[in-house]
Amino acid sequence: MSITNKTYQPVQAITVVAAENLPQFRFVSHDGTLCGDETRALGVTEIDWVSGEAVSLITLGTIIIESSEAIAAGADVTSAADGKAKTATSTDPVNGRAIEGCGSGGFARIKLVP
Repeated sequence: MSITNKTYQPVQAITVVAAENLPQFRFVSHDGTLCGDETRALGVTEIDWVSGEAVSLITLGTIIIESSEAIAAGADVTSAADGKAKTATSTDPVNGRAIEGCGSGGFARIKLVP
């Protein structure tokens, strides 16, 4: 499914300083970097950001996330390498739940989990 037909509803955003370039729709950690594999996220980017900029991160509501693998609707989601999303296992930190699934390398719509 294309990213152009997905909608999302951010409820809360906070600002952090980007410690590196941050692409849109990726998980970002508390230190302003892209989340690594199975990392608890602070929020998700809506647009591309450049290192050193004050970044607005969506921390509550629904958002689009880029995936590294196929994600089924209803699945718990955690971070994969480069801030992308993947299906969480029972021991992974859960950053959201998929409202709509996607194929590998696609874009899923998720509800963020605080």
